[in-house]
Amino acid sequence: MDRREFLAGGFGATILAGLPAELFAQPARAPLTAASWDTGRVQHLLPAVSDTRILIKASFSPRLAGAPRLRLGGRSVAGRMTDTRGEFWQFHADGLQPGRRYSLSLVSATGTPLCEPWPLSTFPARDSRPERFRLLIFTCAGGHERLGFLPTAVRRRLLRRALSYEPQAMVANGDHVYWDLLSPQGSRVLGASPEAISISGTFNRSAAVFGAAMGECRVENAAGVN
Repeated sequence: MDRREFLAGGFGATILAGLPAELFAQPARAPLTAASWDTGRVQHLLPAVSDTRILIKASFSPRLAGAPRLRLGGRSVAGRMTDTRGEFWQFHADGLQPGRRYSLSLVSATGTPLCEPWPLSTFPARDSRPERFRLLIFTCAGGHERLGFLPTAVRRRLLRRALSYEPQAMVANGDHVYWDLLSPQGSRVLGASPEAISISGTFNRSAAVFGAAMGECRVENAAGVN
């Protein structure tokens, strides 16, 4: 990048910083198909891939009584519960073909669809030499809107815009939940601030990480959150 490109990029960033956040939240001119994807009971979906493996971490609401399954390429992989309530699960599929686009679907223990199917591709083979590869990298997704961070609608709009360039992979770096509890300075405006306590209460460090009821993990606050 030469000096002219750097100055142009910096000028653009300065203009964007001065615009109201609501402007970025306006509907896209050409909405992506993913915007209408039926999430069903899925609350979060975190995919990771290599050339021969796929790891999916998901959360569901309401919680699941039986183990869900991930279906892909004629295979079915049982989910493994990663909490004590049946809300969080992970699915690990190995022995897959490199550089292949798979159609994935999540179903309940009884076979009921939990969300709409979606595509996910494995990375190219390790000894291959792809002609092109587009990588999306972003950092520091932010924190809760009530603590002064960009509204979720704005962040989703920015992510949809980035995904419109059809990257083959995405790297999410940095902090994604700004909720410092013990840092000398940051905690005062983040997790230990009165606003944060009104949202989530006070974390009880003496409670068990696994096996405790939700109410035992946080102390009830004035707002009635537990």
